[in-house]
Amino acid sequence: MTSVEPQSARAAARTVTDRLTALADRPVGAVILVVLALLEATVFPGPTEAMLVALTLGRRERVVWFAGLAIFASVIGGIGGYFLGAMVFNDIVRPLLDSYGIAQHMDAVARVYTSNMLVALATSGYTPIPYMLYTSMAGAAHLPLGTFIAGSIIGRALKYVPIALIAYFLGPRAHRLLRRFGIVGLVVVLAIIITWTLL
Repeated sequence: MTSVEPQSARAAARTVTDRLTALADRPVGAVILVVLALLEATVFPGPTEAMLVALTLGRRERVVWFAGLAIFASVIGGIGGYFLGAMVFNDIVRPLLDSYGIAQHMDAVARVYTSNMLVALATSGYTPIPYMLYTSMAGAAHLPLGTFIAGSIIGRALKYVPIALIAYFLGPRAHRLLRRFGIVGLVVVLAIIITWTLL
């Protein structure tokens, strides 16, 4: 029984992986990537990185398009999150953050914003704090929108470009890893590689 379960789990991971990478050939793949990026910046910390990796592995020649799409959609979503924070933070956003268990990080985000808003946003992709908290807190604090957008563009590019490039250059090896351990396993490996590269 125990030996069958890991095999069926691996088979399921392979099926999901094959389906995700196959979406790179269909417009719906790009649509899903955009939707995930928008949600991640506003109301739900979704797996945008995982979708970006899968699409890049499915069509490596479109790496620039997929990375650019993720950056663009995430920044647009970030602007939406900014206005949500500015208009309905206490009524809607704070209870939502509480339900995800991330409201406890609000003080940390407020501190980094006070220190340097641009740097905070530029490094937001490499912290365990979801981006939606950065966007809503910026709006709630009525931080300058222009600086917020500039920092978001830099931060999203610093997040998605390395992930897409590593998936692009690893190519078949990344695909084998993805088929064996699933999307989460690959994203963890990519995160370790990126962190090691940056440090």
